[in-house]
Amino acid sequence: MNSRDTILQSVRESLVDLKPRPGIPPEPDVWTVQGKSPDELRETFHASLESVLGEFVPCSNFDDAHQKIASLLSEVAAKKIGVLDRPLSRQIAESLPDTLEKNFSPDSPDEVRSETLAGWDAAIVSPEFLLADTGSCLFFAPTAFDRLLCYITPLCLVVASKSMLREHLPHVWTELKERFGSETTIQRQTEAQTTGEFLIMTGPSRTADIEKVLILGVHGPRRVVVFLLEE
Repeated sequence: MNSRDTILQSVRESLVDLKPRPGIPPEPDVWTVQGKSPDELRETFHASLESVLGEFVPCSNFDDAHQKIASLLSEVAAKKIGVLDRPLSRQIAESLPDTLEKNFSPDSPDEVRSETLAGWDAAIVSPEFLLADTGSCLFFAPTAFDRLLCYITPLCLVVASKSMLREHLPHVWTELKERFGSETTIQRQTEAQTTGEFLIMTGPSRTADIEKVLILGVHGPRRVVVFLLEE
């Protein structure tokens, strides 16, 4: 047996002992969780969001958020909005005036046309988590409608609660793994057609490709406003 055969035989023997790995890799040990308080996370998220040109609006409760969102939509003369079908965003949208055209997820959300959504004035969305270190919003986006709605309208209104705050992405990895990681869960989601991807939004779209001049809204929303409910 020559050297090549020896190496190949060693590889074959090693592969025999390997066990199938789960669908989601183990939790990465990148950043430790420092155990910051909700107030500390709130302030970190606030500063991080504004550093990437996002807007932060504190809200004492649901009614306060509703009033501030209604006021902003009136200010920009919005007539058509899209709504992400999550409990918080749906509740906010349903409480807005009926004079506003509200578009919820259609019967076939994977067959939506981007041109249609691009004609809406704003989107009201609610994330799974808020990542304090980067001022990011993490969305579960199982359909084309969910993915497009988060970044295709010029104004994106994010409604979130303080309980959604986490320190960073590795902080939420275990929670994501528990919700989406098991084979049983994946099978159940597939049957319900709720598998998809995650989308991370970090402030409004910005680019400086043209003559190094910063331009907002080229590849996504021109404004991202996060309304954070204290309760």
